[in-house]
Parts: sequence; structure tokens; C-alpha cells
Amino acid sequence: MKKIKIVTPENIEVEYLLADIGSRTAAALIDFLLQAIVSIILWVAVIFISTRPGQLWDNYEGWIIAIVLLINAVIAFAYFIVMELSMNGVTIGKKVLGLRAIRSNGQPLTLKHSALRNFFRLFLDIFGVGVVAIFFSKSRKRIGDYVASTIVIIEEKKKAPVLLADLLTKNQGIYYKLSPEEQEILREYLARRGSLAEDSPIRQEIRTYFVNSLIDRSNEEELKQFIDAL
Repeated sequence: MKKIKIVTPENIEVEYLLADIGSRTAAALIDFLLQAIVSIILWVAVIFISTRPGQLWDNYEGWIIAIVLLINAVIAFAYFIVMELSMNGVTIGKKVLGLRAIRSNGQPLTLKHSALRNFFRLFLDIFGVGVVAIFFSKSRKRIGDYVASTIVIIEEKKKAPVLLADLLTKNQGIYYKLSPEEQEILREYLARRGSLAEDSPIRQEIRTYFVNSLIDRSNEEELKQFIDAL
């Protein structure tokens, strides 16, 4: 498995496992299968309506077909965007395969990044260009990833992960002093802490960062408790 090291905007170095072409293709196939199932259900409904007695089909045939075509087009493009934004870079296919899309600087996807990467999926990568691009890319990126500046990583599975909520519950004085960006750093770190040695440089960098960041916002005792928990 290929690894990549990313330095976040907060100068924290984080290491990720890059998703390979096989897992990404499998995840995409699962997502496309789900879309196909919805599309089939819609067209079965159209056929059912067309065979029913009455004036509905005769009067609104064009409208019914146009609406179904529009819904299919929206699903084809919006499915990935809605999933990635609502599930933090994950679609159903990615979740099954344990993958997640993030920005190349380690931060979560925004609407702009998700829309760009999926625009190219819909109009270019679907024809096989994306698979070829991943195969030749050192960062395993398809065209949409290059344009949107994103990567797809493997979510490492840990036993009994420490959650941000758990950490902050035990250190309530710190909670309101953390910015959303700092909370995201903690989420990423805590998701991977189980695989890090106690003297890991990443652990040391995280602790140093939060010491420097919170030293003027926290009293000595609560800061010490928080850093020790990391």
C-alpha cells in the first residue's frame, strides 16, 4: 500500500494510505449500481403508468418522460456531491470499501471541491479516462482529483477509537477554545492515534501545536490535562 505524507495548513504532518485503483473502481461500481437501481425503479414506474387505463399517460406522456430524465440526470451528478458533503468525503461505495475523499492538504471536501471532481467523473472519467489517470498517477488521482486538488485515502480501522467528544468531555474547559479547524485536526489525529508510537513525531507535532495554540487561551492545569490526553 502506498503512503502519502501531507503537511496541513497548521504545519501538522499527517500520513495517509492512498486508495488503489482496484478499491476505487469497486467503490464506484457499487455507487453506480445504486444509481442504476433507482433509475430502473423510475422507468418501471413509467411503464406501469403507460399501461394503466385513463388519460394520465395520453395527456402527460412528454412531461412524465422529461421529469424522469431530469431526475436521472440529477441523480447521476448530485448523488456523489450530496454523499461526500453529508458523510465527510464518503459515499456508500466508499464506505463499503473503507475509503474517503479529502483535499490534498488533508482538509475535508467543500462544495467546490466535490462539484469539480464529480463534474469530471460524469463527463470524462466515466469513459475510462479516470482509471488510466489513476494507473499512471503517483498520487493515484483521476482527472477530477487533479482539477479539484483532492485525493482518496484508505480509512484505517481501529479498535475502540478515542472520539473528539470523549476527549473534550474530559477536558470541558478546552472545548469552546478550539476553532473548527483545530477540532478537525483532532478528529484526524484521534482516528489514527492507535497506530502511532508514543514517541511518534506526529504525536509530538500535535502536542507542540496545541501547546503553542492554547497556551494563551487556557490555564496551566487544564492545558496540561489536555496535552497529556493526546
